[in-house]
Amino acid sequence: MLLTTEDQLIGEIAGWLKKHFEAELLSAGRVNRGLLNEKWIIGTNKGRLFAKSYHPGRFKMEDPEFRGKIENALQLQLLWYQSGGPCPEPLTLEGRCMHILPCGRYMTVMTCCPGAMVPAGRIGEQGMHSLGRAAADMHTVWGAAAASGVGAAVPAGKPAWQLSREEMELAWEVSWEAARGSSGRVRDALQLQKAVTDSLGDHDFMPLTAGWAHLDLWADNLLFEGDALTAIVDFDRARYSFPALDLGRAVLSGTLGGSGFRRDAVAAFAEGYRSVHPLPPGALLRAVKYVWCIESLWWIKPPLDSSSRVPARFAEEMIHTAEHWDQLDTLLGDI
Repeated sequence: MLLTTEDQLIGEIAGWLKKHFEAELLSAGRVNRGLLNEKWIIGTNKGRLFAKSYHPGRFKMEDPEFRGKIENALQLQLLWYQSGGPCPEPLTLEGRCMHILPCGRYMTVMTCCPGAMVPAGRIGEQGMHSLGRAAADMHTVWGAAAASGVGAAVPAGKPAWQLSREEMELAWEVSWEAARGSSGRVRDALQLQKAVTDSLGDHDFMPLTAGWAHLDLWADNLLFEGDALTAIVDFDRARYSFPALDLGRAVLSGTLGGSGFRRDAVAAFAEGYRSVHPLPPGALLRAVKYVWCIESLWWIKPPLDSSSRVPARFAEEMIHTAEHWDQLDTLLGDI
């Protein structure tokens, strides 16, 4: 009987672990989260590991430049782990964190961290405080390494995810045209997005301070035990960009619930961050607005009505923030 693709991958990962780390695979449980990339929690005689196979339909792994960006992101993760950061440790072979299997798939394997996810919008004050402290430590470690010219932390090119009024307006026009046959909810959300975009001043497009950022600091990539953060995971998006984007994304994901932003939780996050790294009053507000300007173009567009759980959550964040745009200064401006 022919092996399934998953059987092939598991078999080749087992062979790789035995050959290079003398680890015997005992079990493999599929992690059904994320888009296309296959993930497993693997039991071995040397402990539990997390393995990820990069699906060619998700990432352009045949492109050496793109593949290099993922490797660099994993190296940043390794750097933070070696500095004591709460994150998994990537297994390295000849100094690399990304490995190729006989079938041609690229994959990475790392240690497992304890803890469980907390649903978006429900991270408590102590959890947000510990997340703020960890984010500041991560940014500080990467910033110091960049200043010293250390390997993966050496800035390459322009910062990713820079705002442009022209690009925002063009993207909105494309979405509006695509929404011709969409529901009233989709078109109302797009009109709201247009109103906020039109209200932005030149100061809103001023660049933030550049540096290395995780760029995916949301609830599904955070693990907690009780009220304490135990790990930040999934560093694949880490790029030279704007660290403040991590702050805005964490606040939107962790503190925005059905009744709006939980101000005490936002303040706890800021307090945790400031215990390690400076954060002037108003910086968090600008971070949230900057994230909205970037991400609303991704999530407020057709097919908004048919989105699955993750895109639907992000769309809700973008719509709520737009609906309360004029109140953000009062709510978050002095934190």
